[in-house]
Amino acid sequence: MKILLLRLLAAFGLAPARVVATQARLIEELQSGSRAWKTKAGEALAQAKALERELTEQKKQIEKLQKDAGKQTPRDALVLDLKERLATAERELTIAREQLMAIEVKLDILEGAANVLDRRMRNAVSQQPRGTGAPV
Repeated sequence: MKILLLRLLAAFGLAPARVVATQARLIEELQSGSRAWKTKAGEALAQAKALERELTEQKKQIEKLQKDAGKQTPRDALVLDLKERLATAERELTIAREQLMAIEVKLDILEGAANVLDRRMRNAVSQQPRGTGAPV
């Protein structure tokens, strides 16, 4: 009988208070859950937008750094070239100094030999008789 009465009331769009209260509670829970999800979705959307802005800024910064790196590459190549030229110049300078020292040693030897020859010549000239040997 109770089921028949409930079906008759349901046909007219009516329901017992207990069912209405339970459904009202369920609707309220669902609405609060829906609001919570909407809030979370809004926060996630705001965070996504912030991350997109940050991504855009980082892309710009990467492009700037790549441009700067492109500019520095010729400078780096120039610096490497200058370092190589400096090393070559230092090696050549060392070789030139060694050759100069060898030449100085040779000049010292030649100067010594010239001094010895000069002394010998002076001794030989001073020991020769001064006269021609003819009577005057």
